[in-house]
Amino acid sequence: MESMTTLRLMVFWAKFAAILFTFPTAAQSFDPHQADLDTYLTTLSDNNKIMTAVYVTQHGVPRYEHYAGLASVEDNVPISAQTRFRIGSVSKTFTAVLIMQLIEKNKLSLDTKLSQFFPAIPNAAQINIKHLLSHRSGIFSYTDDPDYMNFMTTPQTEAQLVSRIRGYQPLFSPGSQHKYSNSNYALLGFIIESLYGKPLKEVIAKNIAQPLNLNSTYYGNSIEIEENEASSYRYNGHWVKQPETHMSVPHGAGAIVSSAKDTNRFFTALFEGKLISTDSLKAMMQLEDGYGLGMTAAPFGEKQFYGHFGGIDGFVSAAGYNTEDGLNITVLSNAVNYNFNDVLIAVLKTMYGLSIDIPDFSAKPIVLSEKFLSAFEGQFASTQVPIKIHFWVENGSLMSQAEGQGALPLTPYSETEFRFDPAGIVINFDEPNDASSHSNGFVLSQGGGKYEFKRQQ
Repeated sequence: MESMTTLRLMVFWAKFAAILFTFPTAAQSFDPHQADLDTYLTTLSDNNKIMTAVYVTQHGVPRYEHYAGLASVEDNVPISAQTRFRIGSVSKTFTAVLIMQLIEKNKLSLDTKLSQFFPAIPNAAQINIKHLLSHRSGIFSYTDDPDYMNFMTTPQTEAQLVSRIRGYQPLFSPGSQHKYSNSNYALLGFIIESLYGKPLKEVIAKNIAQPLNLNSTYYGNSIEIEENEASSYRYNGHWVKQPETHMSVPHGAGAIVSSAKDTNRFFTALFEGKLISTDSLKAMMQLEDGYGLGMTAAPFGEKQFYGHFGGIDGFVSAAGYNTEDGLNITVLSNAVNYNFNDVLIAVLKTMYGLSIDIPDFSAKPIVLSEKFLSAFEGQFASTQVPIKIHFWVENGSLMSQAEGQGALPLTPYSETEFRFDPAGIVINFDEPNDASSHSNGFVLSQGGGKYEFKRQQ
């Protein structure tokens, strides 16, 4: 569930994200360097960068698993194969499957209008089930409400959430655009409850968890460490426990708790036709503006992974399945102080027999004078990526801003190396020119890619 409490690092320099997730894939057969990946994940955990549960299968056969960090910092409980995480918006794929099952039972159709269930919502007569599933309804997301932080930790009834959603002005005409909105999936969750006459918790258990023997997958409640449930954290010099969103708030948009293994098994079952028909799955995979029906896709070279990303409180999750080779990746985290995308890339590169670099966290930040930092001020551009980046000095720090993005403070680790650790960005400037006292370029490294920039002004 993407919300105001979701980790912001996935937004930083977002224009790079689509580029950085694309790598050439190895031509050779699978030969994962699993020892290196073990070291990589352990190194990140040991240096307070991320805590993870990673589970990988191919055609349902286990290929790799690794657990690093703590499910509870306060109780010193390690993450294990049994640890259960809030998986946020990965829940949307579960909700979409339940909707497709109802369609197959002739209880719904993709064209069924929202007005059949919630006629008071603006444009309800024009919004259909497909619009909700594909985020094309135009309904404002209640998690973007400025008041969201004030009610996210308290129980919410269906009537309360629907009342909030009903009060928002439509963002656009149904079907005309795509805009991600948690309101869509909360409403779908309520529709499922209406048609079954049961709480979503029971519907998930009966129609997904029990048939697949997913004993660690369920509609969440308050976190209980003794039940192998992880708390979530953010880093502020040390890991700080995060408030818990009350699970009545995300509902069908993000209320599921699961283990890495269970989440992986769910996606294997989905793509093996054990939950819905082939036609229903094809409909879910049909992307428009990058999103299908409860599903998106991420590229890795020429390969495509179908699944979903999620974030709620301090939890971040990713699940992806490649329909060509059956590789199924699940990465769950309850604490992130690093570029999550880099971790996904490292897992994928390893599974395709490509080498990965182990991060070196031995370097320490240094302090540079504003006069020295001024050598790096100016605008730079690259022929490799269509982005210009501006640098300036402000309050003793070198600031950077890519076009269309927010400003980021850079930390110096040498006289020419600067980093923005939350997004895994490293910038190595050329030595300042003796004549102009300015640096004429730099190399930006992120996610295993290197991009050369030259000064424009």
